[in-house]
Amino acid sequence: MRLARLLTKLNWKIYFMELVIVIVGITIAYQVNIYYEKGQNQQLERTAIENLHKENQINLEEFRSLEAYRKRISKETRSVFSILQEKNVRKDSIEAHLFFLVQTSTPDLQQEASNFYLNSNYSNANLKLKNELLTLKTYLQELLSLSAGYQQRKSEDFFKYLRDAVDFPARKIVNIDKLTSLEFKNILWNQGSDEIELNRLYKQAVEKLEEVQSLVEQILKDAE
Repeated sequence: MRLARLLTKLNWKIYFMELVIVIVGITIAYQVNIYYEKGQNQQLERTAIENLHKENQINLEEFRSLEAYRKRISKETRSVFSILQEKNVRKDSIEAHLFFLVQTSTPDLQQEASNFYLNSNYSNANLKLKNELLTLKTYLQELLSLSAGYQQRKSEDFFKYLRDAVDFPARKIVNIDKLTSLEFKNILWNQGSDEIELNRLYKQAVEKLEEVQSLVEQILKDAE
């Protein structure tokens, strides 16, 4: 009887030890899996941020390439409007500025990496970056929306009105009266107003993009 009790007691200890070993094994495996997934997510997030860094650089270069154009077209718009306020408007004085106004340019911005990172869920370590990206995205959408509207209004008003007043290939004014009319002055005034707002949005977007890029560079530096 004593032997049977001893064997039963021993078996329970063995079962208990086996249970503990199984639980410890599962716990260790779970923790290892969590550690592995965390490391993998960190690497994936780093790659996404590196892609974001490259995209930001491309967009900054695009903005810089348009900086001279933006300044000049605003200046030429003001010059033409100023000339049209004179009593005796000469063709040659307007021709020196008018034909630059036919140029249009919309920034060719990349947003794939930004959208990808905003939709990712690797960790909560860089919430500030996501918040800044959301603000930047709002600024860029506002800029692109106004830029598209500006181009449409320029096509429907500016170009359409000048069709019978200007020989574009020869860069010559053939009807000065149409250019000195109140209607054209109003068209030019509206275009100038668009230019002022576009310049404000360009400046706003570039400043925010530079802030985001600075934050991205700091995150990558800290991760080294």
